[in-house]
Amino acid sequence: MTRLHHQPSSLEDLTIDPADTARGLEIFRREGVVVARGLLPAVLVERTAAFLRTELDRLDGLFRRYGISKDDAAAPAQLAALMERPAGEVPDKDRHVFLGHFPLEVRLADTLRDIPRFVNGHPLLFELLATERLFSHMPPTARFVIPHCSLARVPPHQDISYNRHMGDFCVMWVPLVPIDRACCSMAIYPRTQQLGELLVDSGPTSTSQWLPPIDGETYGQAARVILEPLAPGDAVLFGPRTVHESMPNVSDRVRLSCDFRFFGEQGRSDKHFLDLARDTVVAPQPAGARA
Repeated sequence: MTRLHHQPSSLEDLTIDPADTARGLEIFRREGVVVARGLLPAVLVERTAAFLRTELDRLDGLFRRYGISKDDAAAPAQLAALMERPAGEVPDKDRHVFLGHFPLEVRLADTLRDIPRFVNGHPLLFELLATERLFSHMPPTARFVIPHCSLARVPPHQDISYNRHMGDFCVMWVPLVPIDRACCSMAIYPRTQQLGELLVDSGPTSTSQWLPPIDGETYGQAARVILEPLAPGDAVLFGPRTVHESMPNVSDRVRLSCDFRFFGEQGRSDKHFLDLARDTVVAPQPAGARA
């Protein structure tokens, strides 16, 4: 079994000014993760957050159909009980929402393309991916976590296990609200990208549940770094094999976030993706067909 032996990293060790792309690349290659402080403009982040807040309000009807008010203190326990119901009693589409995912139609909205469009004009992702063109998997992920809810907590995993339709890529996780230890931060395990994919025989993934957590023994003595505090506009960038997990929301606030999977011209996706140079969505096609 491969073991990781190195001086434990801290959030400060992983943090860069977005203009310092050379240092960003150095940290990203060594640690498998880098945190770019203030990468995104405040007006862009607030516009995205306002859009998702409105869409979250629109989900009230879905929650009420199951006798739940997402703003009620009892909602986390009610959701946990709902998710324990036998398969078939709660449609997968609804389960997906109750795990904290915005519906597909929300994630396909043009507003959620604004962050990739901005990134396409910044050198950082081009440097990390050693590319001259950027593409982004469609749709992006947009998530909410209601107060005092642990149901939406994602166990330790690597994004490659959820995205086997893609080649090499870089994940960009964007908090849309202030993040601290109470409000559902992310924990990451630097240098685990060296270990390859750790959940090889996971079987088909489901939109209504998480994959099993990776056995901690498989990533040896990797140090766990909780990425907090983070501010709206910060971005966490990491590779597809970097082990990470989300933390529970024990605050009185809703956590809103979105994340994107970028790849360069040497990468691939067997599903829809956004060609950022052309600002167009490309349907699945054979590898190498992009012009």
